[in-house]
Order: sequence, then C-alpha cells, then structure tokens
Amino acid sequence: MKTSVSDPSNWNDKRRQIIHAASDAFLEKGYKNASMEAIANEASVAKQTLYNYFGNKDALFIEVVKLLCNCENEHLRSEDINNTPVEEVFQAYAQGLLADLVSSENTALFRMMIAEAMHFPNLGKMFFEAGMERDRHLLANFLERLHQSGRLQIDDIEQATLFIQGAFNAYFRPRYVMTGEIPSRDTLQKYIDYCIQKVLLLYRP
Repeated sequence: MKTSVSDPSNWNDKRRQIIHAASDAFLEKGYKNASMEAIANEASVAKQTLYNYFGNKDALFIEVVKLLCNCENEHLRSEDINNTPVEEVFQAYAQGLLADLVSSENTALFRMMIAEAMHFPNLGKMFFEAGMERDRHLLANFLERLHQSGRLQIDDIEQATLFIQGAFNAYFRPRYVMTGEIPSRDTLQKYIDYCIQKVLLLYRP
C-alpha cells in the first residue's frame, strides 16, 4: 500500500530522515548554499516532499536547530514536580545543556550562524528563538511551577530564569567556539554542582 505525508507511521520516519539530511547540508554548506534540491537528494526524497513536510527552507532550518540544540527537556516539562527532587531536575537540565554547548555539531551550527547572520538577519533571529529563547521559556515555566508549589521562593521569575540560564551559557560555549578546547567531564560537573548549590541556597525556602 502506498503511504503519504498524512500517514503517521510514515510521517515521523520520513520527517526525521529529512531533518538529519538538512542538518548535514546546513553544517557543510551553510544556510545560503544548502539548496532544497540538494537536501532532497541527500534525504533521497522528491523536492516537493520537503515542501509538503516543512513548507519552506526557513521552517526546515528551525527544525534542524531544535534537533541540534536538543531543547526538548522532558525534566523541565514534567508535571510531577512534587515527587521529583529539585536537584535532580536541575542536574539533568544542566548536564544536557552543557553537553550541547560543547558538542561539535552544536558548535558548528553556532559558527555557521555567526557567519550567516550578517547576510540573513532574520536567520539569526530564528536561530535565537528556536534555541536559547525556547529554552528560556521552558525554564521560566518550570521555575514558576516550583514557586507556585512552594518548593522554591522566587521573587522575580524572569530575572531568575536569565540568571540561571546565563550562568550555564556564559563561559564554556565561547571557550569551545574560540579555542576548540573541550572541558573535562569532571570540570563540567564541578561547575554544575556549584551553580545548583548556589541557586538552591538563594531560592529554597
């Protein structure tokens, strides 16, 4: 039987196949030079199939950013926050975030954006909104729920979100982008432990 875009069993696999092919194309050629035709060839699908799934190149690029930034943090989304230690959630969040920041693919994407943003300002905005801004909203929502449950006492959710997100983003990404030096797992974990300790000291009742 012939499958189609509307067939869920076919949709997820084909969609992932296209996103991974687009990721390779964008990182290798840059946004401007990665044509939809080349991506279709890489994904072994018809060019029209790309448009059926994603609509345009911008939308496909956003999906690649989501894939590489790994912003789907299920720990922050969990509704069962009363039975999960806050430290455990922060550990999972920070470890995933810092692993992304020092990953070769994520760094290649970041470097590509620095080169492309001058020529495609809207692309830089999309990259920021699909990556760090999306992460900020997830973290803010999580902190709000912790505050409402009484597990943390946060005077300003937005400022606390910027404070926590900024602490994890401020050093290791620019270091890796500019020097290529990957910090050891122990170095990252020591920093994560320190940050979480200070955050809980500041906001725990």
